[in-house]
Amino acid sequence: MSTTKEKIISSALKLFNQNGLVNVRLQHIADEAFVSVGNLAYHYSNKEAILNRIYADLTKRQNELMAEYRIVPLFENIDRLFHDTYLLQQGFIFFYLDTLEILRAYPQVGETHRQRIKAQIFQLKTILDFNVSRGALIKEPLENSYENLASQIWMSMDFSLNQQAVRTQEELDEAAYKSHIWNLFVPYFTEMGKQEYKQMLQNPYDVYF
Repeated sequence: MSTTKEKIISSALKLFNQNGLVNVRLQHIADEAFVSVGNLAYHYSNKEAILNRIYADLTKRQNELMAEYRIVPLFENIDRLFHDTYLLQQGFIFFYLDTLEILRAYPQVGETHRQRIKAQIFQLKTILDFNVSRGALIKEPLENSYENLASQIWMSMDFSLNQQAVRTQEELDEAAYKSHIWNLFVPYFTEMGKQEYKQMLQNPYDVYF
């Protein structure tokens, strides 16, 4: 049986994802959780407190996800990282669709999120460096090329869903999401990298089982 606090968070996340954070009031969350507003306020004094808890859950899962790929990030491991990231983002879709608005409205979340971004870009750069060292990616063609590429990969990972929502009402499926990101790698593939990427595409389900 879920505790009242867990029911409130689950209900809030569901409503945030469905309607957007700004369109959800405490009364909506209380109704969805089948509790009174007073009972809700006893556990979470305001919507910011609820958002802080949800963001903490998101950050924890992101950190756990990135930790899985710190050792030997071959292309199939990277592809699975994109797969798992896509699924995670679907569970917290409101945050990725309204990131800037949320960070402006809730500075505490904003500062924490900026620190997480730095860590994520650093780890992506480490993944790129590893694949250069094993011969799957070319050596850095210009100074800071891979630093910039790591930033571009992060942007594509975190904002592809937002961009899709702006451009069209159709949802971005996983295949398109991953394709957007992998296309950033293509100009840096060595011949070995091209062959490994083609082989991965021919056996996509081997990655997940």
